[in-house]
Amino acid sequence: MKFRILKRLNLCCAALFYLVSLTAFGQAHVTDPLPVTPAVHIGKLSNGLTYYIRKNTKPEQKVELRLAVNAGSILEDDDQRGLAHFTEHMGFNGSKNFKKNELVSFLQLMGVKFGADLNAYTSFDETVYILPIPIDKKENLEKGMLVLEDWASTVAFENTEIDKERGVVLEESRLGKGANDRMNKVLFPKLFDGSKYAQRLPIGKEETLKSFPYDVVKRFYKDWYRPDLMAVVVVGDVDPTEAEKLVKAHFEKLKNPVNERARALSEIPARQKSEALVLTDKEATNSVVRIYYPFAKAKVATTIGDYRDDIVKGLFQSMLGMRLQELTQKSDPPFVFGGSNVSGFICFNRQSRCGAGHCGPCTRGRTRPKIWIYSIGTGPDQEESY
Repeated sequence: MKFRILKRLNLCCAALFYLVSLTAFGQAHVTDPLPVTPAVHIGKLSNGLTYYIRKNTKPEQKVELRLAVNAGSILEDDDQRGLAHFTEHMGFNGSKNFKKNELVSFLQLMGVKFGADLNAYTSFDETVYILPIPIDKKENLEKGMLVLEDWASTVAFENTEIDKERGVVLEESRLGKGANDRMNKVLFPKLFDGSKYAQRLPIGKEETLKSFPYDVVKRFYKDWYRPDLMAVVVVGDVDPTEAEKLVKAHFEKLKNPVNERARALSEIPARQKSEALVLTDKEATNSVVRIYYPFAKAKVATTIGDYRDDIVKGLFQSMLGMRLQELTQKSDPPFVFGGSNVSGFICFNRQSRCGAGHCGPCTRGRTRPKIWIYSIGTGPDQEESY
């Protein structure tokens, strides 16, 4: 009974939030653009690089820097399967200002822990480098920007370092193997309906990782690591004006290629018929029934009406989830856990330096409603969202 009361309270809070939000907008029309808080300073350099800066005083004397590259495994050529992710790894193995493993040692002297703080990830459509740094010393922010600049433009790709990193990435691939990996190889071609996404998992192909020529990974970096496909994010206890000066000093000088390749978006064809699929593996740890509804192109909320639609979807998901959860409270429940959501669908990322791949930030290309139900003996802690 207490559980149900809490659930209903959550629903009431969601509804109240919806009403308050509408009141806050006052006479705003649904077609009005969704306002961006003035606390975020957004700018664009002449070379196309976009930057976002926000002052945030808690925690004190800390700032997080991010370099986001609008390029991931979906842009790999056929001879580059897995090299978007490999390129990300090479960012930690030498650049113009930080030779070989000097970067990690340099950042550790600043108090930045490798893996726990310093990290990066590669997905289908993006690569993001994450660098939180203490700024108790004024020069640390300048040094942090230098690191981002090197990632963006001067990764060394020394042949000996490339060969050393092959083993690291292959081990990451090995750690990701198992029941889910084997079943996904059957599931993905069906779900992606002939789209390029089915052939561009970020971890790539082992045969490519073992033997690709050095110039092939360098070609990926040259083609796609360019300022018009990049964004720099600065958030923390920092003066926005000073941060903007540093962004301009380090990134305004970067140049785009003369004959740059088009950054095309890959489409997922509309499903023409309903299908059912049974996946089994002797090492599978749970039994799950999932119902996927057709893909729809994801829409970024840009207007007041879009924001309202997002709230309505959230309320719907909460209500349906509560009803499914209430069924599990019966003395003889038909399943042990159930839920639903409408979310980004393409979300298998490989998190650098963290071992096996796992689900991370979803790309924003497609969304798909989903309902899932667990049979007896399984639970949500074993769920791996697709």
